[in-house]
Amino acid sequence: MSDFAKNLKYFRKQKKYSQADLGKKLHYGYTAIANYESGRNEPAFDDLISLAKLLDVTTDELLGVNTMREGNKLLSGYRKLIPKHQKIVSDLIEILLTIR
Repeated sequence: MSDFAKNLKYFRKQKKYSQADLGKKLHYGYTAIANYESGRNEPAFDDLISLAKLLDVTTDELLGVNTMREGNKLLSGYRKLIPKHQKIVSDLIEILLTIR
């Protein structure tokens, strides 16, 4: 099973959609989503975008593309700092947030 198939199933269940419900929202036949989730078929680009919008995820998340968002990179770096340096960064953020 592809990452897309697994991810589609996961995100669909997170939204509490049945396969038929999701298919209906996309004006698909009732087996289309089942075929995607089993790996028998893959969506066209436009359909992939529609699926992502309906499931409130990115196409990268559906496809299983491992991207680290900027905020995650910053948080990861912050966690690697010693506590003294974390305090300096936190204080600096507080100061910058007060500047208008």
